[in-house]
Amino acid sequence: MPSITFKDAQRRYQKAFAPVMVFYVIFCFAGPVLLQSMLEPPLWVVSLVAIMTALPIAGVFLLVIRLLRETDEYTRKVQTDAILVGGAITLSVTVMWAFLELFEAVPRHDNFPSMILVAPLFFAMWGLAYVFQARHRR
Repeated sequence: MPSITFKDAQRRYQKAFAPVMVFYVIFCFAGPVLLQSMLEPPLWVVSLVAIMTALPIAGVFLLVIRLLRETDEYTRKVQTDAILVGGAITLSVTVMWAFLELFEAVPRHDNFPSMILVAPLFFAMWGLAYVFQARHRR
């Protein structure tokens, strides 16, 4: 792969990230509207809407992988450490919550899809880990 500067890699990431997020927001709002407009949507339509809504999250990970491959070793290490810490916190919180539900320490709400919060939790923890690590790198 040709060598590019960090600034160029970052710019390339941001240019690709914006349309992926636009697609995500559109499907987050349009998907439920589409499904509600149908009396009884077939399972394949419901599945397609769910997959199309989730695909941008996978796209973000692909963009991050490309960004990490295009940057220097230090940037890769810092981002990888932040991703690992964010993932560890997210998995820990998710597993704890699952056991709290399993042992009925917290009520299980069938009408609230708590699993949908895992991705935002991960991205928030990744960001916080990155900021926390940035403070300790100085």
